[in-house]
Amino acid sequence: MARGNKTSSIPRSPSRLRKATKKGATKTARAKLAAVSDLTRPTPRSERIVPKFLGRAALLVGFLVVVFSFGNSFLVLPLTSWFGQRTEIDSRQTELDTIKKATDELQTEVDRLKTPDGIQDAAREELGFVVAGEARQQIVGDSAAPIDLPAGWPYDLVTQIISVKVNEAAAKAAVEAAKNAPEVPVSLATSISTP
Repeated sequence: MARGNKTSSIPRSPSRLRKATKKGATKTARAKLAAVSDLTRPTPRSERIVPKFLGRAALLVGFLVVVFSFGNSFLVLPLTSWFGQRTEIDSRQTELDTIKKATDELQTEVDRLKTPDGIQDAAREELGFVVAGEARQQIVGDSAAPIDLPAGWPYDLVTQIISVKVNEAAAKAAVEAAKNAPEVPVSLATSISTP
């Protein structure tokens, strides 16, 4: 008989074989019973496909992979997600605090603008409102303010244009000042200039 992989080591007694033959079983039934009894015997070590140690090692490795997968699924991934959520909550809380601060500042400004003084200040700043008896003066920045632009193609051109415009404005201002200046006699001008 051919030997195959055995699934069990339950011994089959010859009495069972005899019972099957007493009941009028045929030769084929006895052959089937003999084949089944042959399959239940353990496979000898020399005929095993995988040695016992390697089989147990493979089972152990499989078990460790399953345990690692469950540990990763139920411990590592939820914990990393939880820590990521905590970081996200902290950043959102910082953003919320900034928005609340800006809202409070805007509410303070709204409350100030609801008062008569606030309305008057806003009209002065935004619309140039002047109360009767006041004179409005507009102060323009210094025309000789330094222009600090980087060196390079578009900026050199802009710097040249600005310097030409500044020189033209200075020349116009000098002409206007000369027109509006009172005539001073030459003898007085020389006496003022000499100490």
